[in-house]
Amino acid sequence: MKKISLTLLFSLLSLLTFAQSLKVVIKQDGKVIEPVNDVYVLKKSTFLFEITSTNLEGFLVGATTNKDIYAAALGLYNAEVPWFQSTGMAEELYNKDKELFLMDQAPSYWYYTDAKDHRFDKNPKGNLKQWTATRTITRFYDIMTDQPIDLKDFDGSAYVLMYEPVYNDEYDLTGKKNLFQAALRFKD
Repeated sequence: MKKISLTLLFSLLSLLTFAQSLKVVIKQDGKVIEPVNDVYVLKKSTFLFEITSTNLEGFLVGATTNKDIYAAALGLYNAEVPWFQSTGMAEELYNKDKELFLMDQAPSYWYYTDAKDHRFDKNPKGNLKQWTATRTITRFYDIMTDQPIDLKDFDGSAYVLMYEPVYNDEYDLTGKKNLFQAALRFKD
């Protein structure tokens, strides 16, 4: 009985060792914005994502103003959701333009390989197994219209889903694991 208990304990510990996690906090004016039912109410000014990752090099980010796409993406994997029909598009290194892409047709790909290869603000901390990074947002970039939108000029809500894709051997998307979801509502 003791051997079985020890085997079970070591098995659980090894699973915990390789567990993947992503913790996301949204801050504005140096304060953590607390959500209510995944809704974050923000001022029309700079905000940031503070991200802590364990055993997760990168993830896909779907961001849109279309509530229906967001709602369809939240549930079980649905191949009809436009984000799930395309591979991710990597944004600028080091978040040079301090923006978040809004796109209905494909997600963005945010990743951290090391301090010289990532999609976050300069000076992230950590290594491939565990890292912390910040992504500052001063504007949205609407891919559909090829136009930047300053936060002070943005009307409406933006919907964000960060997820880990699941692929088969042919690199077809067959599922996803939701890591973070948010409806960003802006007020004057």
